[in-house]
Amino acid sequence: MNRYEDSVLYRLLTDLVKFRSVSPSREGENRIARFIFETLSAQPYFRRHPEDVRLLPLENDPLGRHFVFAVVRAQEPTADTVLLAGHMDVVGVQACGSLAPFAFDPEEYTERIRAADISPEVRKDLETGEWLFGRGVADMKSGLAGGMDLVMRAAGDGGSPGANIALLAVPDEENNSSGMLSAASFLARFQKEEKVRFLACIMLEPTFAAGEEAKPSMYLGSIGKINPFFFCAGKETHVGEYYEGFSAAPVLSHINLMLDGSPEYADSRFGRSYPPFGCMRQTDLRREYSATIMTRGFAFYSYLTATRLPGQILSEMRAIAAEALDRSISRYRKNAEAFSSLDGSGNPPKSWTPQVMDFEDLSRRAEDLLGNNFTPFVEETLASAPEDADERGRAIELVEAMVELCGLAGPLVIVGFLPPWYPHRSSLGDSEGERAAAWAAGETVREAEIRFGETLQLRPFFEGVSDLSYCGFQGPAPEMDVFARNMPGWGKLYSLPTEALAELDIPVLNLGPLGRDAHKNTERIHLRYAMEVFPHLLEFLVKRIIEKSRTGV
Repeated sequence: MNRYEDSVLYRLLTDLVKFRSVSPSREGENRIARFIFETLSAQPYFRRHPEDVRLLPLENDPLGRHFVFAVVRAQEPTADTVLLAGHMDVVGVQACGSLAPFAFDPEEYTERIRAADISPEVRKDLETGEWLFGRGVADMKSGLAGGMDLVMRAAGDGGSPGANIALLAVPDEENNSSGMLSAASFLARFQKEEKVRFLACIMLEPTFAAGEEAKPSMYLGSIGKINPFFFCAGKETHVGEYYEGFSAAPVLSHINLMLDGSPEYADSRFGRSYPPFGCMRQTDLRREYSATIMTRGFAFYSYLTATRLPGQILSEMRAIAAEALDRSISRYRKNAEAFSSLDGSGNPPKSWTPQVMDFEDLSRRAEDLLGNNFTPFVEETLASAPEDADERGRAIELVEAMVELCGLAGPLVIVGFLPPWYPHRSSLGDSEGERAAAWAAGETVREAEIRFGETLQLRPFFEGVSDLSYCGFQGPAPEMDVFARNMPGWGKLYSLPTEALAELDIPVLNLGPLGRDAHKNTERIHLRYAMEVFPHLLEFLVKRIIEKSRTGV
């Protein structure tokens, strides 16, 4: 028996974890949304003001999912609003192996994992009795429970002092963040229609740092993530006449050698560098075996950003593609000449003219050819993709179809972006609201030390990417257009609410419980911190943000 099991917050956490809200799922994600909506609706404030708690559908969602928005108004009417936010969905439980049936019952799972093969570090945490294990306990239902608890206490007291306090709970964060993308459009409308001023959005994601950095942390922003792709085309030939054609394989290889893990391209800010390009997929595009050399292939990468925007990244991609083509052609020529001297044929190597194009250029050529038939072509191509293809696979199918339509010959590289995109966002002092949020964060760090003896680290970016990316766009609005024009299937496969992101400018912070091993079979949360420290610090942070908004920076 643990000492928290009778607390409202602990029961709320275990209730949330029991929902199998694996993303994407119609039933699981809708059931937890309904539970949150009904739990909030039962509070005294919301019984008096039912219009202030809403269960809202995601826009154009094939699964018909919903997000929850609730606001407890201040006792004295005000536009000032602090937003607490989190996601309701979790990743699957395949990593839990034989314990998967128990992963959504944290108490049972914590007991059963004792017999599992776990590392000494995990077992050390387990034996303390201070850690609760299970899917979603850390990522991120303990943080969401803390946000709900704060809003429910405000709702029970008859209203929030000084400013409105709102809660946003969204699905699909572990997939494409469709929940937050729909919510961003709603927040922009809510801000305009009710003349609201969002003082801050506090995301409730936990600390996930490992090793020496495994201390509670608060973040002044969220790292960005973008997925650049390279579509490579060569010239077909039978493998028995290798030098009569040109293989796409060396081009992909050179791109990968230049990019994958290279610190040269790592983004950085304030003296800290973030992980560089990591190859997520590299593949031949043939659908059957043949004796033809590899003529078409593609690779895409995940890239974390702190300062870089699509225009700069695209420019670097073009340069990398051009260099990869030059290296590959040079190697082809050298190999062809050497082979010719070996077999005495005297056949000279072929002469190749390489091309590098943005997807925008390719799309424009296809549209010029098809005119009014361009949109039906795009829709039919996407619809005819293999059933098991995800958004990225369908996008590449469209690129290949456009290359064929335009009759483009290799050696060729098309560069562009694949979904999803998480723009980086921070509260690093560029506006009065950001300075207020940063000041409140510093005060909370001091409160953690004075009240609990806890060292709360203050870090510039939450490095796991988060829905904070969609609290507004920090950069010139045309940069969003660069991404859109260079993403195959924009508006069909994936889109961002660019108008809403241009209208929103919400200062952001992330403060959550202390967790470890997200997405693993040993996912866990530190109970004392989650039940005692985090709730107090969250309430303290909200009050300091409100205080600073009234006294000025």
